[in-house]
Amino acid sequence: MNPRIRSGALLLCLGFGCVAPAQAVEHGWYLVGFGGESSAAGLSQAQTDANVIAIFNSIGLDAVINSSTIDDSDTGYGVAGGYQHNDHIAVEFAYVNLGSVEFSAFTTVTDGVEVADAELGLESSAKGPVVSVLGILPIGERFSLFGRVGLSFMNAEGKARITIDGISDSARQTSQKSDPVFGVGAEFSLTKHVAIRLAWDRYLDVGTEDVTGDVDADLITLGLRFGIGWFR
Repeated sequence: MNPRIRSGALLLCLGFGCVAPAQAVEHGWYLVGFGGESSAAGLSQAQTDANVIAIFNSIGLDAVINSSTIDDSDTGYGVAGGYQHNDHIAVEFAYVNLGSVEFSAFTTVTDGVEVADAELGLESSAKGPVVSVLGILPIGERFSLFGRVGLSFMNAEGKARITIDGISDSARQTSQKSDPVFGVGAEFSLTKHVAIRLAWDRYLDVGTEDVTGDVDADLITLGLRFGIGWFR
């Protein structure tokens, strides 16, 4: 082939991407950083109002709720280390912060003799380690889908603050929970060492008993995965 023609063909290949396609992220050890939005699943206004009335009843007061608000979403984030055994199986160890749920209510309370205005604030948060197994379905060289199943070991913390006629008091409840987590996601390889990941995970029963009751959390995140070999 004429050298000029050969060099022209090479330039065309470089210009129009006629090079070897990028491969999926390599097997082996990897790190993931992720963040997004967490939200309480199955938490209703009526349920939380009932919890508020029960809290007042526990200290000998009857309560009527005049108004209440609930903020059931927050920022969730985490980091994970994993090992991908082959194209279809990986194991991950993560630490996840699901953020908090906040609730406030303005009430009228009575002890049967006197009547007073009261304000109640509740907050419930959860964070802790997670162990999970991923089943992976490769689609082409760069793209893959995955499903997750595992177990979370959450430290759930609930806080309550009550103000009656300007006098305030507070209480705190903590509990250690071991409950299932499952989810689905997709991953796109930018290079053979770096990939971008979109995931949805559900964490079961992460609420505190006296604040939110039995409530699950949904976590939608965007993350980056780095193969350990990238650091060498």
